[in-house]
Amino acid sequence: MGPVTGAAPAVTPVETLHLNLLGPVEAQRGDAPVKLGGPKPRTVLAALLLARGRVISDTRLTTLLWGDHPPATCPAQLHTYASRVRHLLGPGVAVERRRPGYLIRLPKEGVRVDLLEFQERAARGAEALAAGDPATAAGELRRALAVWRGVALGGVCDPLADAERDRLEEERLVTLERRIDADLELGRHAALIPELIALIATDPLREGLRGQLMTALYRSGRQADALAAYRAARATLAAELGLEPSAELRRLQQALLTGHPSLLSRTARGAREAPPAGPPRRGGTTARALRPAAPARAETVPPPAELPPAPADFTGRDQEVIRLATALTSHRPRRPDQAVHVVTGMPGIGKTSVALRTAHRVKRSYPDGQIHLDLRGSGPRPLDPAEALGELLRLVGVAPHRIPAAPDDRARAWRTRTAAGRLLLVLDDAADERAVRPLLPVTDGCAVLITSRSGLYALEGASRTVLGPLTPTESRALFTRLAGTSLTDSEPAAASAVVDACGGLPLALRIAGAKVMARPHWPLSRYADRLGDPDRTLAELAVADLSVRDRLMEAYGRLAPPVRRALRFHSALGPHPVEPGTVARLLGTGPEEADELLADLAAAHWAEALRHPGGPAYRLHPLVRLFAQGMLAAEEGSVPRVLPQHASWATTRTDNTA
Repeated sequence: MGPVTGAAPAVTPVETLHLNLLGPVEAQRGDAPVKLGGPKPRTVLAALLLARGRVISDTRLTTLLWGDHPPATCPAQLHTYASRVRHLLGPGVAVERRRPGYLIRLPKEGVRVDLLEFQERAARGAEALAAGDPATAAGELRRALAVWRGVALGGVCDPLADAERDRLEEERLVTLERRIDADLELGRHAALIPELIALIATDPLREGLRGQLMTALYRSGRQADALAAYRAARATLAAELGLEPSAELRRLQQALLTGHPSLLSRTARGAREAPPAGPPRRGGTTARALRPAAPARAETVPPPAELPPAPADFTGRDQEVIRLATALTSHRPRRPDQAVHVVTGMPGIGKTSVALRTAHRVKRSYPDGQIHLDLRGSGPRPLDPAEALGELLRLVGVAPHRIPAAPDDRARAWRTRTAAGRLLLVLDDAADERAVRPLLPVTDGCAVLITSRSGLYALEGASRTVLGPLTPTESRALFTRLAGTSLTDSEPAAASAVVDACGGLPLALRIAGAKVMARPHWPLSRYADRLGDPDRTLAELAVADLSVRDRLMEAYGRLAPPVRRALRFHSALGPHPVEPGTVARLLGTGPEEADELLADLAAAHWAEALRHPGGPAYRLHPLVRLFAQGMLAAEEGSVPRVLPQHASWATTRTDNTA
C-alpha cells in the first residue's frame, strides 16, 4: 500500500506503532502521533483492541458509539469509522470485516499495546511476589504501573468508558497494592506512609490500603498511630456503608495490640527465629500476617500438592487465565466473589484445562496446599459430598480413624482444618450446587476453583468464567501444535477445513490432531473430506478414550426430558439464530414455554443466547446441532430439513451474546 495523501510518510521497518489505552486513547508511529480524530474512531479502535482478536458485532459497536439512540445512518458511519482506523494504522494492522462485525489483527512484531505490556508485567510481578522474591516483584510491578498515563480510555464515547474503565482501574489498583506489598517486604515501610495516606484520601473505602498503612506504621515504630489508623478506617466504613471492617482488618488490629511477630517483614522475622519447615510462605502478604498461625502439621504429612499437570499444549484463553490468576493472588481482603470461581461451558470446551493452567500459575500463593478433587459430576456415579469430605480430610492430614462418620461432622471438621490456612481447592466436574456447598472452606484465605457444565447459578458468592469456543486463530494454533507445523503448512486449505469442522471446540481439535498424527500416511485432505461430511463428522471425532459424541451423550442424559426435546427439534432449524416462536411451532407449545426451554438450554451451555431486536434468539454449536439431529432421528423418527445443515462456524460466530 503506497503513502496516503496528507498522511505521515510510509512506515519504515524500524518504526514501532504504539497503541495506547491506559490514558487518552491514542496511536503513535515512531515519534509521530497518528491523528485518530474525535471520540468515535477512538472508540472503534479501543473496542477492537479490548476484544483481543475476537469479532465485535455491529450491534455491540453501535451501542458503544451511540448508546440506546443510534442514528438511522449508523451502519454507514460504522463502516466509515472502521475504514478510517484501518487507513490510519497502516498495512501492518488488519481491521477486518468479519460478519456480524469487525476484528483487529496485530502483527507479532512492530506493534506495542500498552494494556498488554501492563498486564504481562503485572502478572510477572505477582508471580515473583508469590514466589518470595519481592525485589523482582517490586521492579516488575513498578514498571507495569509506569505504563499508565492517566485515566484509562480517555477520549472515547461514554458507553465504552462505562463498560470497561472500572475493570481496568481495578487491575491498576490491585497491581499498585501488590507493589506496596513488595516494598513492605523490602523494608521500605517509612517511605510508604505518605504515599498510602494520599491513596487513602483518594479511595477511603479500600480496606487493603488501610491494612498496608497500619502495617507500615507499625513497622516504623508507630504502634499507636497504626491503631488510630484502624479506628479511622472503622469510622469511615460505618459512616459511608454502615459496615464493620473486614475480618482481615480486624485480625490485623488484634495483631497490632499483641505485637504479633507475623507483622514483621520476612527479613525481620528471619533475624528473630529460624525459618519454618516446609514450603516458603507467600512474601509480602499483609493478609497472611493477619491470620493466626495454622495448627502445627506432623512432619510426616507434607502440605498436599495434588494438582494434575496442566496440558503442555495449552493454547488461547490468555485473558481468562489472567483474570482468574489475578483474583486468586489478590493480597487484599477478598470480596465474597473473589474466593469461589466457577469455570463453566459446554462439554469439551476446556474447562479443566483452564482451571489447571490457572491453579499451577498461582499455586505458590497457597503454601498450605493445593488439592484437586474429581467430583465425577458428568458420570453415572457422581462423588457423594460425604465421600468427598472424607477424601479432603485425609489429604490435609487427618488420620482415617479420626475422620467422623456423619456428613455434618465431616463438614465441620473440614472447616476447622482450613480455618487458619491458605489452601487452593480445585473441584473438577461438579454436577450441581449440592455437590460443592459442603466442601467450601469458610476462610477468605482459601480459594476454590470449580469446573462444571452447569453455571452453578444458585451457589452463593461465586464468580463465573464462561468459556466459549476458541477463535479461528486460536483453533488453528492449537491444531498446528497438535498435528505439526510441517503438515499444516503443506496443506493449508485442508488444515483450515479441519479446524472449521471442529467449531472451536478444544476437545474436537485435540481428537483431530491425534487422528492426523496416528495416520501420517494419509494426506490431510482425506481426513478433512471425511470430517466435513455431516453424516460422519461425529464418528470421525473419536480416538482412543476421547469422543465428542460420548461427551455430549453424557451431558444430554442429565437434561430434563422437555429440554432434550427442545434441543432435538431446534437442531432441525439450521445453523442460524432461531427465535422461540419458530421452535414453539415445531414443539406444539406457546412461545413463552419454548423460550423457557431454550433458556434452560442456554444456561446449560447447549445453546448460545443472542440479543435480537425482537427479543432473544438461540443458536446451537455446529457439533451440538449434528449430535441433536442424530437424537432427533433416533427418538422422533425423522429429521425435517428446514434450512441448510452445514455452515462455517467462523462465518456464523458473534460476540453479541445475551
